[in-house]
Amino acid sequence: MGAEEVTFEELLAAEPARLGPPMSYKQLLADGFPCHGGLEGLAAIEQLPDPGPQFAELRRKYLQIVELQKRGA
Repeated sequence: MGAEEVTFEELLAAEPARLGPPMSYKQLLADGFPCHGGLEGLAAIEQLPDPGPQFAELRRKYLQIVELQKRGA
């Protein structure tokens, strides 16, 4: 690895700590999926209230991920 290359772990370490799963789709869109959120983070997203049409596509994509995880379990 070259002197100027950055590893994934270094990028994660530079990220500010996020406390818990997102509380809204607006926060999810702004902050992204929580680092190390795993299945618990996906389950929390599944429980978020329907955000309305402005976040419908984002909600649909995350629910697809949840469904894929359930099928794989």
